[in-house]
Amino acid sequence: MALFGRSGDLSYDDLLNRLTELERRVAILERAGNSDNAAPAPQPQWQSYGGSGVSPEVMRLAAAGQKIQAIKRLREETGLGLKEAKGIVDRL
Repeated sequence: MALFGRSGDLSYDDLLNRLTELERRVAILERAGNSDNAAPAPQPQWQSYGGSGVSPEVMRLAAAGQKIQAIKRLREETGLGLKEAKGIVDRL
């Protein structure tokens, strides 16, 4: 199911309601991320690779022959698609 479901079946008002709800949720997440008591997220150590970052963990998994785990980890870290992540890991 896509983010908005089957948009062809939804009326303008339904889409507007979904958009309003998504904007409300994003605002909540932004406030939570900008709160003074929120601890900063740890920054992984990155190595530049083909314009994208590859963490030491991904490098270690790829070097150990654990390509599937390396691809999964890279996707978690970067939000890349499967094809893009596989291409990067294959070139490591």
